[in-house]
Amino acid sequence: MGVGLLIVAILLHFTDAIPINKQLYSISYVCFTAGAAGVVFSVFYILIDIWGKRTPFLLFEWIGMNAMLVFVLGAQGILAGFINGWYYKSVDNNLVNWIRDHVFIDVWNSERLGTLLYVIFVEITFWGVISGILHKLGIYWKL
Repeated sequence: MGVGLLIVAILLHFTDAIPINKQLYSISYVCFTAGAAGVVFSVFYILIDIWGKRTPFLLFEWIGMNAMLVFVLGAQGILAGFINGWYYKSVDNNLVNWIRDHVFIDVWNSERLGTLLYVIFVEITFWGVISGILHKLGIYWKL
C-alpha cells in the first residue's frame, strides 16, 4: 500500500497533474507522505517484530513510552527555548547553535545536511536517553 501511494504521488507530481505542494496539502503530497510513512512502518515492523532486531531501536521504544514528554518539551521547543535562553553576549551565541554550527554544519559544509544530522544525532538521541532514564525509573507522562 505504501509503495502504491508513493508511485501515485510520483506520477501525479512528474506528470504535472498535481505537483507536490506542502503549503496546499495537495493530494500528491498526502499520497507521498502517507506512502513514505507506510514504507518506513513496514521496514520497522519487519526488522523488529519479524526478525527480532529490537535492541538497536530501544531509543524509539523509550521515546514512545514517554511520547507526551517528548512532544511537550521537545517538539514544542520548551526545553530548547530554555537552553537557548542562556547565551553569551548575543542571542545567537548559545550552546545549541554552537553545536549545530561547529559540529554539524561546518564539518559537512551544508546547512541543510548539517541541520538534518543535528536533529537525527542530537535531538533524537537526547530525547531517547532522557526517555530511557525515565523508563528505568518507572516514570511515564500520561493523560
